[in-house]
Amino acid sequence: MKINKRQIDRTVNRVLKNLIAVLPAVPYLTRRRRTPVAAYTLGSIGLALSGIAALMYLSPGTRSRALGAAKGTYGKVNERIIHRREKRIEGAPPSNGERVEPPITAM
Repeated sequence: MKINKRQIDRTVNRVLKNLIAVLPAVPYLTRRRRTPVAAYTLGSIGLALSGIAALMYLSPGTRSRALGAAKGTYGKVNERIIHRREKRIEGAPPSNGERVEPPITAM
């Protein structure tokens, strides 16, 4: 049996036309794989942290401003915590109903 070029061309064209006709149905035939949200979340956090690290490494002015802001914020939060702790020891018992023992001081 001898196959000529015209028969091959017709067969290839027919296969391609059928393939193109079936392509819109492929998503309905295959199972969809979902990328977990955690991968996107961790990737974006990593990207943000690496960007901040690069900015701090490359820009001394930004680094000193950021460290100054962090020190100031830590100082404010620390003052509030100490103030509340002292107020709680002197004042009413905590809201969970536990007794507050006075701090033990060295004599």
